[in-house]
Amino acid sequence: MKKTIAALLALTFLSLGASQQANALDAYSADQQQQFIDWCTGAKSASESTCSCTVKRLAQTVAPAALAMFLSNNGMPSMSQSAITTAAAVTEAFASCSR
Repeated sequence: MKKTIAALLALTFLSLGASQQANALDAYSADQQQQFIDWCTGAKSASESTCSCTVKRLAQTVAPAALAMFLSNNGMPSMSQSAITTAAAVTEAFASCSR
């Protein structure tokens, strides 16, 4: 069931979010980067290096406004397509950096 949901989220991300490219990590403010790292190290109990890697990957595909929405929901996706796409991107980036 979890793999099916992850696959659906990834598919949604690929089909809807591929065209939504952030310029670079500097598109995220220092406060936003820190907010993500705080969430990641706290909620996910991940290392700071894993969380830094994750936010760098996110900067390549997730717009700052989408990340802000994700963080405002405490990392829980809402039912909007953009929030689901962002959650899928966070999941994919976190998994890649956790290996």
